[in-house]
Amino acid sequence: MKKYKFTGKTKIVNGVTLHRIVAVRSFSNVKEGDIGGWIEKEENLSHDGDCWVFDEACVFDNAEVCEDALVYCI
Repeated sequence: MKKYKFTGKTKIVNGVTLHRIVAVRSFSNVKEGDIGGWIEKEENLSHDGDCWVFDEACVFDNAEVCEDALVYCI
């Protein structure tokens, strides 16, 4: 079961188009409807586990966020 979808908002970072995500179900500390960070493609963020990309954090290229990993912008 998917846990996020793209919002339709995009931005370009280092020549790569990133997509804003939104949670479509609650898990861990993320609630359904929470706006997440930015990813290039679904392969960057697993739909399994409690992993998530927060706020303005960006994940792209061959990076994979999975299991219980959390990505924040500091």
